[in-house]
Amino acid sequence: MAKTIKVTTDNKISIVDVRFGDYKAVQAAIGGMIEPVKTQRMWDYFHRPMLMLVDEEGHIKRLPLNRTGSWMYGADKHGCPIAGDFILAVPTHEDFAAPPVAELESIKARLILDFDLEEVADNE
Repeated sequence: MAKTIKVTTDNKISIVDVRFGDYKAVQAAIGGMIEPVKTQRMWDYFHRPMLMLVDEEGHIKRLPLNRTGSWMYGADKHGCPIAGDFILAVPTHEDFAAPPVAELESIKARLILDFDLEEVADNE
């Protein structure tokens, strides 16, 4: 089990436990089929390689838009927003893994400040 950050469509942020080696567990954390998303904007924001794991079928399911995820994806530039919750991950050679645990609190604090997110108890 590893910890990562989850941002929901209702602008809530928390640190959650996810078994990154278990595809079904990652799917459960985001609510659907996994689509890894990385952008130049995310690189610029985090100053390191970072992925958002989103529900590939978020638009088909008519999930609410995720304001924070949409900004990171660059929806203001190309018009394609992120629908549904997302979790953060880092790319590995063949897959993805949890971000370094030592960085989670500072990443969460910055996201709360920059995107006016509401902090909820971890693992909710």
